[in-house]
Amino acid sequence: MTGSTSPTGITRVLDIWHLMERWIAVIAFSLIGLLIFADVAGREVIGPVGRALGFQMGASGVYGAGKMALFLLVIAAFAGLGVSVATGAQIVPRVAFKWIPESWAPAVDRLGNLVSASVFFATAYYGTVFVISSRSIGTVMPGLDWPVWIIQTAIPIGFASSGLRYLAYAIWPDSAPIREEMPE
Repeated sequence: MTGSTSPTGITRVLDIWHLMERWIAVIAFSLIGLLIFADVAGREVIGPVGRALGFQMGASGVYGAGKMALFLLVIAAFAGLGVSVATGAQIVPRVAFKWIPESWAPAVDRLGNLVSASVFFATAYYGTVFVISSRSIGTVMPGLDWPVWIIQTAIPIGFASSGLRYLAYAIWPDSAPIREEMPE
């Protein structure tokens, strides 16, 4: 994209922000893997071996592992949304790319980024309403009795993060990821 050069501070903030989102996603997915592994190992290996050795094992899996993994997946998915925007990996319909003159591309890209920011901000707003609603009625995770709004907070944060990133791309087009010419 051509246009105004992004300040070094903005580029640095976007880079740190991207690093944080990647780490959040990696940690969440790693915890999902560890949690599921521990649950299956407990049920299929440790429990049967312990019972065979004469120990009273009781339930040997990780209590609530499926629910916890699901909520970690929500966190990972909404961190991943920001990662996909930061890397330009989101799905982009290319059918109309050649319908406008090449000279209009920078303005159309800025407009597209503004529209995307608006959509993500609107979705973040409704995500916030959803979280506030869950909190006000006291919704808890079945079986764990943890308030779900804490985990659901990842929803509006993920959408707002993407909206802010698109807004930065609209203001400083050179901060946007370079679009690939051919899909992978």
